[in-house]
Amino acid sequence: MKGFQERNPNLRVFSAHLHMDEATPHLHIDFVPFTTGSKRGLDTRISLKQALAAQGFKGGTRGDTEWSQWVRSEKERLAAVMERHGIEWEDKGTHDKHLSVLDFKKEQRVKEIAELEAVKAKKQGQVEQQEQRLKELAPAVRNMEQLAAQFSDDPERILPEPGPLESAKSYREKKAKPLLAKIIKVLRSLYRAYVELKGKYERLQGDYGRAREGNANLSERLQAVKMENKALRGTVSDFERVKRAFGPEEVERAVEDAKRREAVEKEQRKAKRKFSLGAR
Repeated sequence: MKGFQERNPNLRVFSAHLHMDEATPHLHIDFVPFTTGSKRGLDTRISLKQALAAQGFKGGTRGDTEWSQWVRSEKERLAAVMERHGIEWEDKGTHDKHLSVLDFKKEQRVKEIAELEAVKAKKQGQVEQQEQRLKELAPAVRNMEQLAAQFSDDPERILPEPGPLESAKSYREKKAKPLLAKIIKVLRSLYRAYVELKGKYERLQGDYGRAREGNANLSERLQAVKMENKALRGTVSDFERVKRAFGPEEVERAVEDAKRREAVEKEQRKAKRKFSLGAR
């Protein structure tokens, strides 16, 4: 604490409080970040980003901002002090990857969108396969219908004419009966093939309809998740603006206070319900 103001000339400390209410005693340092030499408006202005930049912390990416660089630097200073006193830092691997509830929800939505996109792509492939199979079967079905209609014509129209001296018995046995037998055989085989093919066609139509319906439902869910993720991004941005305006420590303290109040209210509601049940 004694070296904090010296290390951070652009963070004006106005109060510090030692808390003993958790497993590890910890210090809350309240400060106002400022920068000087502004070319617009007042020479001295409040700005955490510019204050940290003036101290050499230049932000690069979203995951490596001025704030995150400064926090790592302060942790290194604290670790050095702890080492001098023989205190080991227990690294649980949670701080660098800390996420607020909103950040966590946003990440979950991104994962869900990716999963839905993959499922949708798979379903779309199934729909395209069904469409292709239907296109291939449709001509065959039409051809079967035409053949069935052609061979179902009046047998008298396709019977050959009898010879000049041919008897009725000879004509019946040698020409009519063999021809009719062939026609009946062809018709039966064609009809069986037609029924089987038509059944496949109808089943494929049903599968295709279900696949399209499932794909439409996935598209609706995907759109809803994308809208929810967009809203979460906006909420996270607003939360970051609040943190920049009031300071991360102040916001975190307010969040913790709100959580404690909610926990107390929850316990009070549970106690009230138990009392009501007991009265009955």
